[in-house]
Amino acid sequence: MKFFFAKIFLVFLLVEVSAANENIRFININYIVNNSEAGKTLNKIIENKSKKIKSELNDLGKKIETKKEKIISQKNILKKDEYENLVKNYEDEVKKFNNIRLKRNEDFNKYRINSQKKIIEALNPIITAFLEKESVKILLQKEQIIFGDKELDITEEVLIIFNDKHKKIKFE
Repeated sequence: MKFFFAKIFLVFLLVEVSAANENIRFININYIVNNSEAGKTLNKIIENKSKKIKSELNDLGKKIETKKEKIISQKNILKKDEYENLVKNYEDEVKKFNNIRLKRNEDFNKYRINSQKKIIEALNPIITAFLEKESVKILLQKEQIIFGDKELDITEEVLIIFNDKHKKIKFE
């Protein structure tokens, strides 16, 4: 008798698992953010901003380095008070440079994060509508899956819909 109930339980369990498999999908959000038309545009903007910031910071760093070399070369020529005053001014400039560098990097990171959030915010309603249309009960992040059937991956389908609806997003 126990064996009979165990068989029935097993049959119902397998039916439930097979029905649940049809309602589970996974998606790679990072792929969509980076490979959508809006994402590619954002990546170009971020790359250009990064190059510009690095260039500006390198120029400032070179100016400070030149000033340091000039101070060192004048060490034996200047009076002790004048030399110490130049060193103090140099140290103040280095502190200002470090503060500028930190501020620019923070601003750049905030811009990058906020811009990616805009893409994700535009993507959320599309994913929700897709899940409702396809009667998907569970959506998993692809990075969290070790193995999965390619047929359960909805990344490309959502990417096509997203590109159709959002060719461009204003990031600035």
